[in-house]
Amino acid sequence: MSYEGGDCKVKKIIVVVLVAIIAAGVMLAYAEEKKEAKAKVDPDTELAKSVERGFALFNDKKLGTNGKTCNDCHKSGGAQDVKMGDMSIKAFDDLAAQYPKYFMMAEKVLTLDQVVNFCVTMPLKGKALAWDDQKLTDLVAYCASVKPAKPEKTEKK
Repeated sequence: MSYEGGDCKVKKIIVVVLVAIIAAGVMLAYAEEKKEAKAKVDPDTELAKSVERGFALFNDKKLGTNGKTCNDCHKSGGAQDVKMGDMSIKAFDDLAAQYPKYFMMAEKVLTLDQVVNFCVTMPLKGKALAWDDQKLTDLVAYCASVKPAKPEKTEKK
């Protein structure tokens, strides 16, 4: 009797198993490398970078098409109340906690992201930013950072 055919099948199985083990090892090494890279990211630094990019966009005439910036309506970067004709524009006091709410200019309830896009498309005459566009995230991060809520004081006992 000859086992040559059986030997060939065994060799094929061994090769397949070895390839699978090597592939699994490569995938584990890649996952570990990504895990280490993520561990090196400082969330506070990333947020600060987003706020900085948002500030730049807040003052960028290219955000719209009419040469205006967000700062034309929201003076001092949104840090102070402004009167424009009959309209009062409030400072960005604890802005992130105020939305969603009814937005008078749009005549409906909006999230903060939607309000930012409203300003981009209406007063600035720009193109709406996609919900997953980093520019929208950066603008919202900046606006929310201008005058954040003050932490509540706790009573000492």
